[in-house]
Amino acid sequence: AGGAGGAALAPQGHSTQRTQPGVEQPFSQIVQLGYMVVAAGLGPAGYVLAIAHLLAHGFFKAGLFLGSGAVMHAMDDETDMRRYGGLRTAMPITFATFGLAYLAIIGIPPLAGFFTKDHIIEAAFAAGPVRGPVLGIAMVLGAGLTAFYMTRVMVMTFFGEPRWRAGQSGELPHPHEAPPSMTGPMIVLAFGSVGAGALFVAGGRLSHWLS
Repeated sequence: AGGAGGAALAPQGHSTQRTQPGVEQPFSQIVQLGYMVVAAGLGPAGYVLAIAHLLAHGFFKAGLFLGSGAVMHAMDDETDMRRYGGLRTAMPITFATFGLAYLAIIGIPPLAGFFTKDHIIEAAFAAGPVRGPVLGIAMVLGAGLTAFYMTRVMVMTFFGEPRWRAGQSGELPHPHEAPPSMTGPMIVLAFGSVGAGALFVAGGRLSHWLS
């Protein structure tokens, strides 16, 4: 039941996310919870994978949310991605750290999301002759939709021509890098986005520690 519930959560979260113009919406969190629920629903072998994804996704998800806050701060609290564009040169640290979190959440090896998601998908397909394909396909679909909407966020925010509009003051925003109080944690989280998956999964470290 847990696996079926998680499989239903992943595509549903993405279908909501596709319609949102904001740089980062909490609906995408539903998708990551779907992966964890599926893994936990696979039994004892999946528990470790669920916890590994919970821990690893904390780095790249927090990096995405903090990076989103930095962008909104730089754009005078504008939250519509359609009014962004061309921010990679004005916000190089945010661009780099957000970019690493983006690559991690879509599962690019050898970043954190690859190690945790890949193992969950593999375990889902091995769950049985009927349940396995259903869960596995749902997880692959969720991964594909993650890549779609997060690439949309990345491109609309940091690439292309500026699409900025005047705020309440009547002036166009002047994008600037976030202060060190924000960029410092973003850099720390970026390291986790890169290495947390391998740290928890490779060599069975987390499994041995939990046992």
